Amino acid sequence: MRNAVRSLVVCLVVLGANDALAQDRGTTQGPEGSEVGKGGYVSGPGGLGGFSLTADGGGAIRIKGDQYSPPLFAGLTASFWNADFYRIDLSGFYIPDPKIWGALLGPSFHTTTWPIAFSFGFQAGLHIPNEGSVNFILSPRVGMDWITESHFQLGVFANWDLNLADYDQSIVRVGLSIGWRF
Repeated sequence: MRNAVRSLVVCLVVLGANDALAQDRGTTQGPEGSEVGKGGYVSGPGGLGGFSLTADGGGAIRIKGDQYSPPLFAGLTASFWNADFYRIDLSGFYIPDPKIWGALLGPSFHTTTWPIAFSFGFQAGLHIPNEGSVNFILSPRVGMDWITESHFQLGVFANWDLNLADYDQSIVRVGLSIGWRF
């Protein structure tokens, strides 16, 4: 009997404390987004729907055959951030040795960790050589971005440009990106 009474007292104390410590839900009467910075929503640099522009560069390695000399590429990526975890990338790059231009479009998904975010994506586009035929490519992508409280971004990434017309002409691009989120 003594244990039953103790258990009942403990339950009543816990239930009573729950009501005493509970807070009423608050509301905001301002326009949408007015909660940012006041304990409500948190928006990243540039906010949702922001744009970013990054300069990319690094190494370009052929899957088979002779390697490029020098094995380098340079590029530019424009991104529309639809959410903090999702963006759409439009990328262009140039590999100087065989004179290949590339254009890619596709989504990237990010972790919402801060200041380091990991990403993966899938792009499709074209390899446009100086001589020869234009080839369709699929390009899976992985990366890691450092995003500061300012709008500055720095990242590392790897793209595997799978040439669907000639697998032997596929390229792995590993590089650095530096950019700004508006």
